[in-house]
Amino acid sequence: MTSTQSMDEVHANYVTLMGDDLGTAFAALHRKLIELHMVWQQYQQLFGTNQGTVELLNRTAGLFFKITQDEIWDSVLLGISRMTDPPETRGKKNLTIHSLPALIKDPALKQELETLCEAALEQAAFAREHRNKRIAHQDHGYATDRAAHALNGISRERVKSTLAAIGKVMNRLNLHFKDSTTLYDEFIDDSGARVLISKLRKFERLKDAPGAL
Repeated sequence: MTSTQSMDEVHANYVTLMGDDLGTAFAALHRKLIELHMVWQQYQQLFGTNQGTVELLNRTAGLFFKITQDEIWDSVLLGISRMTDPPETRGKKNLTIHSLPALIKDPALKQELETLCEAALEQAAFAREHRNKRIAHQDHGYATDRAAHALNGISRERVKSTLAAIGKVMNRLNLHFKDSTTLYDEFIDDSGARVLISKLRKFERLKDAPGAL
């Protein structure tokens, strides 16, 4: 029989294993990465699984789901950007993967984590550009002449590889302190987009049945 820990229990466990400062920071980032994967999973279930699902959404409420698609996509890019921000901005601390190395006492582990953080930052460059020039701010050049100020291309594959790179940072510490890793991309939901799609398909079948209104 398996048991599920509450986030408070997860936090307490990480503090016990890692100490107050590192454990608290790691537990918060652990939660944020799980939440980011949850959002990304909803996007994939709605818009990244098959063309038939996209056509179903367009038939149901095309404009609404187009707005939903854009907003979820930008939310994922924002989440990636936040996870890879510098540890400090204008004298104020940020909680990011780059906050972790400074909290590690083991020099070898610290160096390894810094390398993984830099790799994740490099992967996240496309998301950070869109955050800085299009989502969080309205860059004048891009807003007035997109052709002359084009941004880097974005794709589902780039998102997946960036999330994987962030996961490597987190799992290096999971492995060191817990001798295990977390499958951040294996979140299981029973009330998300997949359920909505199933109900929409059922509604279409009922609507098209003989005698239906």
